[in-house]
Amino acid sequence: MKRIILIALLVIPFTMVSNAQIKFGLKAGITSTSITVDDLIVVDDTGLNNLLVKGANSKVGIQGGVMARITILKLYVQPELLFTSTGGEVEVTEYTTGDPITTIEDQQFNKIDIPIMLGYKIGPLRLQAGPIASIVVSNKSILEDYSNYEEEFNGATWGYQVGLGLDVGKKLTIDVKYEGSLSKLADGVNIGGQSFDFDSRSSQTVVSLGYFF
Repeated sequence: MKRIILIALLVIPFTMVSNAQIKFGLKAGITSTSITVDDLIVVDDTGLNNLLVKGANSKVGIQGGVMARITILKLYVQPELLFTSTGGEVEVTEYTTGDPITTIEDQQFNKIDIPIMLGYKIGPLRLQAGPIASIVVSNKSILEDYSNYEEEFNGATWGYQVGLGLDVGKKLTIDVKYEGSLSKLADGVNIGGQSFDFDSRSSQTVVSLGYFF
């Protein structure tokens, strides 16, 4: 009996791999990204607040890249390699000698996204979830127009995605996913020689269309 169980444990994985379907494709989509930040209050030498930063509106971005799907029965793994250009808006209030001046500033960044989705197929419908790694390749700081400002973005961040998918025939696939952040975009900022904690995180909704070869 033990030998039979051992043989089964060895044979079943190979059988599943041999029955796996592997295909490759291209993917493109749009994102709606918002940035959540801790309220950042900058205090000058007199002890008065002269700058207040907090989260504002979401922005629409784009993404595109390649994907693969490995399907075994109703389960599948779908790794993707995507270039994403996105960002968000924050509200900046500057306190001067007169009335406070409030403006909406853009936070923009380009990144490489590497999601690995794990899914379950119910006919053409798919349920999916998985981790995502993001590597920031360039960015435009929300406060770069303010003097003596420096923000250190993290080179890589981690998050998660959950969502639904729909396969249209054997070639087309549609995905709607929500992405949340597990790590922050930047550790902090330095303004005028002072260091401030600044926990900024992004979340986004992604709608994409894929085509398998």
